[in-house]
Amino acid sequence: MRTSTCTVLALTACLATLLTLSALAEDNHSNSASSLTGTFRFSIVKTCTDSTIGSTAHFYITGTIIYDGHGSAQLTQQGTLVLPGPTSTSFEETAELTYAVKPNGSFSQEGTFRAVDRSYTLTGVKMNGHIDPYGSVLIFSAAIPPEKETVTMPGRGSSEYLCGASGTAVRIR
Repeated sequence: MRTSTCTVLALTACLATLLTLSALAEDNHSNSASSLTGTFRFSIVKTCTDSTIGSTAHFYITGTIIYDGHGSAQLTQQGTLVLPGPTSTSFEETAELTYAVKPNGSFSQEGTFRAVDRSYTLTGVKMNGHIDPYGSVLIFSAAIPPEKETVTMPGRGSSEYLCGASGTAVRIR
């Protein structure tokens, strides 16, 4: 009986070791994606509420992000802003972003966005995300808790918004 108990304990220890090594191998595989590099095409849906008057706006956005693998990225995006009622407006923006990747493949990015026509600047934009194990698909979500984003328009002042967003990106280069 003592021999079978020792055998069971040895097998259990081996199984636990194999599972641990397997988990470490998977974690190291995701580390290969921790250097976020390349050009990604994205689509994001964003909803913002004006923190002063409580009105809600919806954004439908597509664009590209070029990650340099060293913590900086360049973004260009176009979209449609849908306000309450029958009003919608098209927009185009650029941004310089900074980002940080964690060993588990999650990342955060933030930056300042500027309208191509220079009609406004958007600050305080932060997004979280996750990289798939192959580094080819990104999943985006808004920062939790939400950060205040500030829209500043020359000669018209600024407004603060609380926003939520989600989207995906796929590597194209």
